[in-house]
Amino acid sequence: MTPTPESTAPAANTACSVYAAGISADYGAVRALENVELALPRGQFIAVVGPNGAGKSTLFKLLTGTKRPSSGAMMVNGQDIRHARRANAVGYVPQETDIDWDFPIRVWDVVLSGRYGRCRQDGGLRRFLPPRFIGHSHHEQARQALQRMEIAELANRPIGALSGGQKKRVFLARALAQEPQILLLDEPLAGVDRHSEQIILGILREQCRNGRTVLMVTHDLPTVRETADMVVLVNRTIVAVGNPAEMLAGEALERGYHRPEVVS
Repeated sequence: MTPTPESTAPAANTACSVYAAGISADYGAVRALENVELALPRGQFIAVVGPNGAGKSTLFKLLTGTKRPSSGAMMVNGQDIRHARRANAVGYVPQETDIDWDFPIRVWDVVLSGRYGRCRQDGGLRRFLPPRFIGHSHHEQARQALQRMEIAELANRPIGALSGGQKKRVFLARALAQEPQILLLDEPLAGVDRHSEQIILGILREQCRNGRTVLMVTHDLPTVRETADMVVLVNRTIVAVGNPAEMLAGEALERGYHRPEVVS
């Protein structure tokens, strides 16, 4: 079904995991997203699909607060994006191409970095301390995240030495250590082995059962059919939102993958 004004009414935004009204985003003279209207319920596994260059990654940058919209309003769990970011409400697993794999850092340090925002919430000088001085509870959360992703034995390995599937599991472990209410994953299944895929999808389903919201960008439509509760079809705007059976039918996909005229 296509979004309607009623589905994105301001009165409903505090009950939504993600709420957007009239959001547009530009890169210089190029408009990447135009008039995005969105209201997504909490605790759902939501697949974000659309052609390359459709604005899916830009949508995630807006949700993480790393890019500011050109116009419109956006909220996460009833909070302004800036407040949600300070509250560590959003965890993000980036595309593999967005990461410098040659940077000399251990798996443990990557996962522990998911706790830094929580250290800032503790206040005082702790926010400025190096990792070895971070409190025991933060280390324990990082250890648990490694164990849940079945990569505890890789803790002291350099991140660049891992396989594609292991790297994805490391960055999901970092997001889990953050304890966010919303997880954003940009193509987490691309190039991973079957074992890693099963672990990742299992953890994401568990997060939804625990009341968290998962948004996953993917081109893997068979997995979307099997896994997602909802599908958001993006092509420079929100083309439609609905259940997988509706959204992955021929007509809906055809509308979503027909690129609209670029707004400059």
